[in-house]
Amino acid sequence: MASFNPVLTAPTAQNLAVLRRGAVMATRARTITACLTAACPWMTKSYHAYANVLRRSKLQMIRMAPILFRLILQMIPEDAPVCLAVDETLVRRWGPYVPSVDMHRDAVRPTRKRNVFSPGHKWVTVAVLVELPYMKRPIALPILSVLYTALNQAKRNRTERIRKRRRTVTELTLLLVRLLVRWAPERRIILVGDAAYASHDLARALRPQSPYRALRRVTLISRFRFDAAIYDEPGPYSGKGRPRVKGPKLPSPREVINSAGPEAWQCATLRWYAGESKEMRLLSETALWYKAGQGAEWIRWVVVRDPKGKLHDAVFVATDEHLTAAQIARAFVRRWSLETTFQEARELLGLETLRNWSTNAVNRSVPMLLGLYSYLVVWFARSVDDPKSYCIESPWYKREHVTFSDILAAARMNVVSELVNQRSDSGPIEQKVSPLLLFPTMTHRLRKSRAA
Repeated sequence: MASFNPVLTAPTAQNLAVLRRGAVMATRARTITACLTAACPWMTKSYHAYANVLRRSKLQMIRMAPILFRLILQMIPEDAPVCLAVDETLVRRWGPYVPSVDMHRDAVRPTRKRNVFSPGHKWVTVAVLVELPYMKRPIALPILSVLYTALNQAKRNRTERIRKRRRTVTELTLLLVRLLVRWAPERRIILVGDAAYASHDLARALRPQSPYRALRRVTLISRFRFDAAIYDEPGPYSGKGRPRVKGPKLPSPREVINSAGPEAWQCATLRWYAGESKEMRLLSETALWYKAGQGAEWIRWVVVRDPKGKLHDAVFVATDEHLTAAQIARAFVRRWSLETTFQEARELLGLETLRNWSTNAVNRSVPMLLGLYSYLVVWFARSVDDPKSYCIESPWYKREHVTFSDILAAARMNVVSELVNQRSDSGPIEQKVSPLLLFPTMTHRLRKSRAA
């Protein structure tokens, strides 16, 4: 974590190091009080000095993100493309004095018949997908997170708007991708998103023929519609009127599936969501994707079918028609790792336990926790010689692959060993180790010992 000190002032770096240790060692909430309670042995200042880090210090997150991004790029071969996953997550918050709280669709709680809306903040997050030999599936490491603001602020919210200009999810995604392309020159990038990112704005910008030269190295892969309107290549120009941008309409993916014979499908072995290999059937074609006022873009759409009939058919789209059907399907399956990252951040890093009210703290706290997730994985990959020795097993449950819970346990052991190995002149070592134990009852013992 000392790699970020050059972009921080000395006091901010010291205070942030204490809060990071507390965020690693805390077992429940990640409020400032809980983090300082867990990081009590390293506290040398008053409470307010650490509480003001997120709300008043000159902490520029945009200068810390490229440092973390370059550390992650060292884990990816230079000749391999950098696969990015983008998605939005809802961090549930409530209260009339919390900035930018609004009602958003809760992707975790809806059913097939109705949607569920919850109050909170919606964050658009871009993460790097990394393959590690000791993990069963790819892991998504968040890099950039930006807060989405609704068009109309909630009537019950009594705070000022964080941003006067409202940007859509696709506009925020394009802004984040342009930053990452600038930080990774000469690297090929593949951006993977769900159906919300299958828009003409992104398809026009993220393609080999993009009007933006820097974005010609980026390819968009997302879900597609079965009834999408696709067209053939326009014919030769007749010399009269405006040249055509699209040819005759082609059958939609659903119509192609219904009329395709067994010989049209190709077999492919894909690494599925659970990490195991699965035999699937693929059907792929190229076409022009047209929308009035936005033009037509060349795409390749792919239909994935389970030969056993246990899974529903899915159709994906890529803005680079030179990609194969298997490459497009494999890239989209890896996108699910970002959903796993959000779940682990909630359960293990307390993503929804924040209780800050100031505008700066709201803008910084969630990106800091998601960045901490990436910090720990990078540290584990660079510092641990035998990763599988940290697998937490039970007598009735054996594991051969490392998970993020094992990485977090290894980080806690490293923090405790740092405290035990250093020389202390202030008191017994047991008094300093006690708040770091994983039992919540040790907090009361710490208060009694400090009072004595």
